[in-house]
Amino acid sequence: MEWWIPVMIIILLILLNGIFVAAEFAIIGVPRAAIERRAVAGEPSAALVQAILRNPLQQDRYIATAQLGITLASLGLGMYGEPILAHWLAEGLAELGTSRWIAAHTVASVLAIGILTYFHIVLGEMVPKSLALMHAEGTALWITRPMRWAKFATYPLVITLNSLGTAILRAMGIERRLTSGHYHTAEELQLIVEESEESGVLNPEAGQMLRELLELRDRTAEEVMVPRVHITGIPLGASPEELTATITTTHHTRYPVFEGTLDQIVGLIHIKDVLRLLVANRSLQQEDLRPLSFVPETALVDTVLAAMRRGHTHMVVVIDEYGGTSGIVSIEDLCEEVVGEIEEEPGTSVAAFVDAQGSLHVPGIWRLDEVGEQLGVELSHEEVDTLGGLVLHLLGREPAVGDTVIYEDIHITVTALEGHGIKWCVLAPPYPERTPDDS
Repeated sequence: MEWWIPVMIIILLILLNGIFVAAEFAIIGVPRAAIERRAVAGEPSAALVQAILRNPLQQDRYIATAQLGITLASLGLGMYGEPILAHWLAEGLAELGTSRWIAAHTVASVLAIGILTYFHIVLGEMVPKSLALMHAEGTALWITRPMRWAKFATYPLVITLNSLGTAILRAMGIERRLTSGHYHTAEELQLIVEESEESGVLNPEAGQMLRELLELRDRTAEEVMVPRVHITGIPLGASPEELTATITTTHHTRYPVFEGTLDQIVGLIHIKDVLRLLVANRSLQQEDLRPLSFVPETALVDTVLAAMRRGHTHMVVVIDEYGGTSGIVSIEDLCEEVVGEIEEEPGTSVAAFVDAQGSLHVPGIWRLDEVGEQLGVELSHEEVDTLGGLVLHLLGREPAVGDTVIYEDIHITVTALEGHGIKWCVLAPPYPERTPDDS
């Protein structure tokens, strides 16, 4: 036999192994949205891939065919390639003067296995897997038709092996279920976002928004609310003059309405309703109010959103353990947790800024993790969530302008108050060293 024929057969077996490996990883990693777009545009190959992805049974048989092909190609490579290559190597070793043919054959067999294993793993496994994952869409599109032929050719064997596998699982008390969806946990999605950002698929701003969105579900109403000291409410029965004074000194779309104190919030009024009252020149009455929902401080954001949907309202009142008003959460507050501060009117922003001396001015309502992001360090406290709350906790008394506290080597000075709360603080350099994960 000509020497090149066995070489071509070995190369063919490695190539077949690589094709089946690429087929398996491509169908798992292919972006479904892109395939659906191509299928709608009329691409036949995309329609085939879409049909496989939508049918759990077809997808299972497709992957089973790929795995069967990998197994058969690997077995063929070992059974055919090893004796041929070992024979060639043994002849070469004998010509070099190896004393005994048995020793030469043994050494040749070990070398043959090592060489074939190397090419099998590198060219038949690692390279096609990497290419399929990097170019999953293109790989899935061109490889689907050959895989369709392979599936028809091996159909009886695939069905038999699948049935045997299912029977073994049932004997172990495991029911095999096929689903068409491919789901990721929140942690897996975080990793996908990070990897996409590192590879340049996502820009930093989009990556940050996605991370905030994934983390939002774990936050509580207390963490995202506007605290009580910053609530602008309107008393029930307010006159047109009082309504005018409120809306001209503040810039809000919705106002909670209270009876007596903020602990007795009885409803919500929209700015449009306030304007109607002013046009009619009448005071605020119970029938003018819109309904409000109430949630505890410990309620997760999912619960807050559910309360908004049930009550058909864009604002909920957060109550403390004693039933008093702790704060309010609006739909804008939840959006700002994801996209950042939204300025309703020019001049109303509460963003941090750095002055000419390099000192960082931060609103007291900012969360400690937000302050930490500005400084490039991890910043948290077991007892409080906001910068103003931290200063109050460390002072242990009512704050005054000029009060200074030190936390984690950061000098924090109160520069403005709002009622009994802290409106602005200034953080003076030098700041702590950035953590290794930050840049």
